[in-house]
Amino acid sequence: MGVLIFFFLLQVNVFPQNAALDRYTVIPPLGHVKSIAASNMQVFALSDDYLLFIDKHDFRLNNALYFDCAPQLVGYDHYTSDLWILCREKILRFRTMTFNLQEFPLHFPAERFAIDAGELYLEDARNGDKFALDKVTGMISRISAFPVNIYWHRKTIEGDITKHPFLNPYYFVDDVHFSQTPFVQYPITAVYDDGMHLFVGTDQYGVLKYNKISWQNERIVNGPLDLNISRNRMIEGKIAFVSRSGLSYFDPETGDWTYQRFRSPLIDLVTFNGAVHVARQNSVLVTEGTLESPRGSFDENILSISSDDENIYVGTRSGAFSIAGGTDSPAPFGPDRHAVHIIYPARHVVYVGGEMGMYGYDREAKTWSTLLPFGVKDIVELADDIYALGTNNQLIRYPGADRDTDTVRPDTNWSLLPYFNIYDIDTDGTVLYCATYSGMYYYEPVGGSYHIIYNLPRMNFKQVFVAGGMLLAKSTDLVFSLPLEYRD
Repeated sequence: MGVLIFFFLLQVNVFPQNAALDRYTVIPPLGHVKSIAASNMQVFALSDDYLLFIDKHDFRLNNALYFDCAPQLVGYDHYTSDLWILCREKILRFRTMTFNLQEFPLHFPAERFAIDAGELYLEDARNGDKFALDKVTGMISRISAFPVNIYWHRKTIEGDITKHPFLNPYYFVDDVHFSQTPFVQYPITAVYDDGMHLFVGTDQYGVLKYNKISWQNERIVNGPLDLNISRNRMIEGKIAFVSRSGLSYFDPETGDWTYQRFRSPLIDLVTFNGAVHVARQNSVLVTEGTLESPRGSFDENILSISSDDENIYVGTRSGAFSIAGGTDSPAPFGPDRHAVHIIYPARHVVYVGGEMGMYGYDREAKTWSTLLPFGVKDIVELADDIYALGTNNQLIRYPGADRDTDTVRPDTNWSLLPYFNIYDIDTDGTVLYCATYSGMYYYEPVGGSYHIIYNLPRMNFKQVFVAGGMLLAKSTDLVFSLPLEYRD
């Protein structure tokens, strides 16, 4: 007896929604690889909730898709060149030629499937009942037996790994130059054998390709260590992602990722006198690779760090401090007792945004002034003006940033811009990018108008970064990358 199951288009949320046409890409983290499949030209790896498309020959990441259905297995259909992706309550058919997606709900839990010329075979994990899905009609029928000699796509088990002795000890560790915890083991979680090569997936170590004859291998690091990103900086032509697990570096020229793992989460980093300085908990440290030496410690946790040619500026939960070049002793700098979220050193004025207001330090007069009487959590300079993001998520324009004839002006000159619920701001030097609850916008100072960025999804964005010619937008769960040339 057949049971007709209708499929629905795009019931599952997928990003990019049309990988062939959308200008943006998603950035997958270095996650847990669950399943691997391959065609003649590509390797397909399920890492966390992302499907990675990897060129099989030069072993580079071509693209990535995010699925919100918790995908478990992926299989390649050699008859139709489609991908079949098993989720908890459904199976998806992804057409690699047209990027169309079909969804087939399942009324039973499945843990494996096999692909034939006309049908897809599934087994009920509870009782072993057998089913066949007709690839043309979408009908799922109960059957009495499976065909012989079919290849089952299933979760990798220990025996699948240990039968390849050249993988011994069946886990990987980082080189001491890339990790402060070089003895942490990253186990093998998935393998796929295509005859000539063995493709190996790991937990937080990426995907590897082994030549089964010579045992030589290549490794791909497909993204940042994690998506708990607090800052992005440009360092020596690379975009540095500061996240909970450490530093991840993306080279826009080559598309390669590298990383440095740290023992405890980082807050931010700056370059000062040619050296990278990181902030962690209540300390500032200068780093060389994964080696560290202290530059200053504080009574309260650090919230922000910045620098100019003369000083490192540190905002903490109990005020602001500066560390002069050549010293390791922090000195109080302006506002105290209250949290300081951001310090922005401009040419003539150092702007400090704190819980109780925004303040300005006149470098020439060596005096402090209160510029705004309410909390500020971010500061950006654009077109000779300062744009401050309030702790109430409203945007304020403060005039006269760093004009040669300017002094620090009183707080009556600021203006509140007409948009609410802005969570983060950044600039490329021409416009101001705003992460909002309803999408990504940019503000043009000349016309004084906001414009929606249609080449990004309309969703709640929490953070925005501009670096290396890229607009990086972070929502609660995802990080999107859009070349600035496609802003409009």
